[in-house]
Amino acid sequence: MIIDSPTIPSHDGLSSNVSFDGFQQNHWPDTFDDVNYTFPSFPSIPPQLSLLVKNVDLRLDFNEFSQEIKTRYPQVTNVIRLKNKFNNDVKLVKLEVSSSTLREELLIKRQITVGYIVYDIDEYLVPANILICSKCMGLGQFMKQCTKVKSTCRTCGECADDLKLYICSKIEKCIHCGQNHNSNFPPMPMPQFLPTNSNNTMLTKLDDLLGKITEVNNHLSNLELKYNHFEQFMIEKKESDLLVKENLNLLSKQSVEFKKDLVRHSVLIERHKNLFMKLIVPMFEDLFGLIASQNQDKKGNILDPDLKLKLERYLIQMKKIKEGKYSIN
Repeated sequence: MIIDSPTIPSHDGLSSNVSFDGFQQNHWPDTFDDVNYTFPSFPSIPPQLSLLVKNVDLRLDFNEFSQEIKTRYPQVTNVIRLKNKFNNDVKLVKLEVSSSTLREELLIKRQITVGYIVYDIDEYLVPANILICSKCMGLGQFMKQCTKVKSTCRTCGECADDLKLYICSKIEKCIHCGQNHNSNFPPMPMPQFLPTNSNNTMLTKLDDLLGKITEVNNHLSNLELKYNHFEQFMIEKKESDLLVKENLNLLSKQSVEFKKDLVRHSVLIERHKNLFMKLIVPMFEDLFGLIASQNQDKKGNILDPDLKLKLERYLIQMKKIKEGKYSIN
């Protein structure tokens, strides 16, 4: 025998801790009066019992993420990654919980830990669908209930007796908000509002982040200034090194020239020395000897004793010059 699925309780039933126990099959007996029963299907979890997990990374292993949540919290029946209007995954994950007690506990904590990462939790708010009249584009009624005489063009928002004969300007304008879209624009899901404390915390974190960014910017500006000074120093150093190198090359050339001059002067000095030692000194010795011989009479007596002393002194000096012992003070 097949029994119907348990009836989904109303929103007021959330106040009871066991209001949704009927969603779990293990709370139902297998037999009634010796008759076996089976469940053809299980009812969906009402959105009032759902929770929203925020900032779940798109790159993580979602199957492992879901399994860990279900292992830690058996009352979580489904873990669903939400999608945007382009059918792309977003960082919001919906948890369908079969126990209002667990739901309240998680909402009090406002956090859930999965894989050593703490995620924020908030209530799941059901997206609201708005009924739009296809005749007058009014809200909250069907076309059969519309009391308007004229029809409204969904594109330009102008009224006409017969839209089939009306020529539209093709300029989109919503009659509700005045924006450039059709008046029967599909309603967007209601936003998930964050608590005031979370907003304040987020704003504080953003302010801190902006402060840190400003500090980093100032630090980078100081680094840029120091780098410019260092770069200028390196340019000046390079120019100075080139100048020093040129001066060293010039000194090297001058040193070579000085060495050549030194060799040339050494040769000249050696020549003059040879000339003096081999020509002039012997010539003076012969001259002094001749003068000394003329300073005697026929008997060999000295005519001028002072001249003799001078000649002897000159000869001694000549001898010292030959031996290299004489110096002129």
